[in-house]
Amino acid sequence: MSRRGFTLLELLVALAVVALAASVAAGGLDVLGRALARERRAAEESRAIALAHERLRLELARALPLDWGPPQRPLVAFLGEPERVRFVVAPPPYRAEAGLELVELALEGRGGARLLTLRRTALVRDGSGFARLDAVEPVPLATVAADRSFAYFGAREGRREARWWPDWPPSPRLPAAVRLGGEADEPGLVIRLAIDTPIACLGERARGGAACG
Repeated sequence: MSRRGFTLLELLVALAVVALAASVAAGGLDVLGRALARERRAAEESRAIALAHERLRLELARALPLDWGPPQRPLVAFLGEPERVRFVVAPPPYRAEAGLELVELALEGRGGARLLTLRRTALVRDGSGFARLDAVEPVPLATVAADRSFAYFGAREGRREARWWPDWPPSPRLPAAVRLGGEADEPGLVIRLAIDTPIACLGERARGGAACG
């Protein structure tokens, strides 16, 4: 009985087939690995944005209509711009000894996107206003789309109708809501402020006077 082994050509063909199969398998694993990494990054970014949105809600919900305008001209400590919003908050109960604080939420350029950041520092009534925030290192919260900006809802001085504005200059009242969004027809994240009553009306209500708009 004769025994016939593999010829050199057959071995070379078999090795070529095995190498090709290994190459295809490695390519498939590489594609799968990249897809999983993209999904993981997307999940991490979504979680960071959700946490940042919740931080925005918590901070803006504590905005106070603190009056630091000149005599006979009540102006609340609130400055709203498309790229940042600055305001005053009371500390939470577990940090009541900290006193009032200045807070800034800002959108800073970062390539093709924007970085949402947070600054905070103690309020000092020395006439410096929000300038004290400029020396504070910003804390990054999340990366958002490049078209994100802040908008402010309420009635301005001399106007009775309430609508969305791209900014909110110093005035006797806080806006009713702040929005972080993109295009005009996009709802975005809308945060309702707890207090939007004018300073003068707060005093009248405390004395039991008639409510004003």
